Amino acid sequence: MVGMTEQLLSSWTARGPGAWIDVPADMNKLALGVIGEVAFGYDFGPFDDAAPHELVVRISRALKYINRAAYSHPAVEATIYRRERNQHRDDIKVAQRLVDDIVAMRRERDAPGSGDLLDLMLSTADPATGERLSDQNIRNQILTFMVAGQETSAGVMAFTLHFLSTHPDVVERIRAELLSVCPEGDLQFDHVGKLRYLRRVVDETLRLWPVAPGYYRKARRDTMVGEHPFEKGEWVFVVLLQLHRNAAWGADPERFDPDRFERNRVPANLADLYKPFGTGLRACIGRQFAYHEVLVALALIVGRVDLIGRPDYSLEVDETVTLKPRNLSVQTRERSDPVA
Repeated sequence: MVGMTEQLLSSWTARGPGAWIDVPADMNKLALGVIGEVAFGYDFGPFDDAAPHELVVRISRALKYINRAAYSHPAVEATIYRRERNQHRDDIKVAQRLVDDIVAMRRERDAPGSGDLLDLMLSTADPATGERLSDQNIRNQILTFMVAGQETSAGVMAFTLHFLSTHPDVVERIRAELLSVCPEGDLQFDHVGKLRYLRRVVDETLRLWPVAPGYYRKARRDTMVGEHPFEKGEWVFVVLLQLHRNAAWGADPERFDPDRFERNRVPANLADLYKPFGTGLRACIGRQFAYHEVLVALALIVGRVDLIGRPDYSLEVDETVTLKPRNLSVQTRERSDPVA
């Protein structure tokens, strides 16, 4: 994670002072690099080229299509949106082929187990049957983790960088915390859990802009939610953008305020009011990984560069299956006194 973030920072330096950075695009590159290296032992080389990796292009376009087509009629997709449907099918095939290539390269290497996620999927057998995962299952698992571990983390980091570019007081508090936690300027694993203010910054970002904006729940019995009756078997979509702006968060729930996550300020029923990672058995399996990744990246970015946003920019949000900022760009300036 540290190495990939340093590649990101080096790419910013190489663009020279005054260059405008496409924040969502670069956060996608960073998250792709991290999940590739950590989970699959594969170097996507996200910063080797100015253009995004083909897998990112294909997945992003596929998610946009899915988000729109989910509310469309099949007949409409087969006629009016036939070209987009065909493109989507091609995107899926190419993404599957790219993942198959990653698996094939690992099999050909025939090296001792690395212990990463791909290695576990290839080598672990069901203790009861001795059966191993099929190649198709492994492919689908990788694609799932690629989407869940790249699009979401990238969105969180992009939204957070937007808030940091508009809240210099928050940036200074993060830097003060970094100096306190790692005064030698060498961020280590054990330091990350001690970055409590930075964690509150991320939590507040996820409150205002949860990248997975909602989830479905099914009524197990006839019940009432507020004044609304639901019969057993009915489905409801929980809109986190509304839940996270509930009046229980205070008189100004629209305002970015990381300190609302201080222990003495969080609502008593926080577990019911804050669900950025979903809920129940299908809550995000990579929650702790995501927190660690995001905290490491943000600590290094804030510690080493100043972020300068466009003065006339007002946050716009792009929705695929997840949320991310639209048209967000910043300038960066290397600090003469880096703190991480």
